[in-house]
Amino acid sequence: MPYRILLTRDIKGQLKDLPGSIKAMARQHIANLANDPRPPRSKELVGHTGYYRLRLSAKYRLVWQVVEEEKFVEIAYIGPKSPELYEKLKLARPVPKPPEAE
Repeated sequence: MPYRILLTRDIKGQLKDLPGSIKAMARQHIANLANDPRPPRSKELVGHTGYYRLRLSAKYRLVWQVVEEEKFVEIAYIGPKSPELYEKLKLARPVPKPPEAE
């Protein structure tokens, strides 16, 4: 059974603002997530189980969450990758705890 794809109004706006070739690529990848929510080129975000990212190009990313229990994929972000992208999405890598002093 295919997964449902959830796109918020904000995400639809992000998609609309993409350059033509990236927009077409993003739409195709999003459509493919319905049948394969974890495609081979995707990577799960460290410390954030169920969240994945895919490079659309060197400058653009697609980020989504897979909710297995309810069989849906929620798109979290489509757009340019900035240095603070994952911090803004609250999906940054966890900061390792320093070793305890003895």
